[in-house]
Amino acid sequence: MKFLADSMLGKLARFLRIFGFDTIYANDLIDYFKMDPVPDEKLIEYANKDDRIIITKDYPLYKNYKEKSVYLRGKGIYNYLHQLNKTFGLNFKFNITQARCSICNSYLNKVPSKNSIKDLVLKDTYNNYNEFYQCSNLQCKKVYWQGSHIEDIEDRLDKALEFD
Repeated sequence: MKFLADSMLGKLARFLRIFGFDTIYANDLIDYFKMDPVPDEKLIEYANKDDRIIITKDYPLYKNYKEKSVYLRGKGIYNYLHQLNKTFGLNFKFNITQARCSICNSYLNKVPSKNSIKDLVLKDTYNNYNEFYQCSNLQCKKVYWQGSHIEDIEDRLDKALEFD
C-alpha cells in the first residue's frame, strides 16, 4: 500500500515513512511538476500513475478522487494514525529494518561500522547506541537509530488506538 499525503500532512508523511510505509509528500512533488503549490489535478495524476492512495484534509480533493483517497477529520498526528488504522488496518509497530527515511522516503541501509557515521551524529548518540541506519539516497544520507523517541511514539499511538 503506497500513499500520497497532501501538503497539510507533512508530519503524517514523516510518521508513515518511519513505520515503513511508502509515502510521497505533496510538497516533495514541487520540483517534479515545477509548480508550487502542486494543484490537486496533478496530485491525482501522480497518484493514478504510481498507484497511490491520497491522504488528505482537503475535502474538494477527496471529493474529486473518492475511489482512491481517504479524508481525515479533526486534528493531531495520533488522531490521523488512528483513522488510518481503522480504515486500512495498518500495523504501526516500529521495525527499523523496514523503516524509510523520514525526509525523502528512501530505504535505509544498516551502517556496517559505526565509525563511518561518527561525525554525522551527536557524541552522546554515538556513545550510547551501537546500531545505526543511513538513508540510501546519496543526496540525503540521514542517519537513524532506535532511540527512546520511538518508544514514546509507540506508547502514544497505543493509547490513541485503545479508544474506539
